[in-house]
Amino acid sequence: MTEEQIIKLWGEDLYNVFSDHINDEGWLTENWADIIEEEIPKFDEDWNDNELYTDTYGSMYNIEFESNEDETLIRPISPVLS
Repeated sequence: MTEEQIIKLWGEDLYNVFSDHINDEGWLTENWADIIEEEIPKFDEDWNDNELYTDTYGSMYNIEFESNEDETLIRPISPVLS
């Protein structure tokens, strides 16, 4: 897949969070929550909730995913890829 196709598959916001972890076929590790915890602070400098952290979790829980054969990788279900 091209980078443009991967961005379209994941959406720009999620792509920006996970781009270093998505492979050339658009797959992301099933342990995506660990990536969020490592990459995005839960709170901002004033100890307010970090919107990016909250929005990323919310977005990931609202996507229907397909898994690879050994169920270690996920990607959004896309009619183009099916």
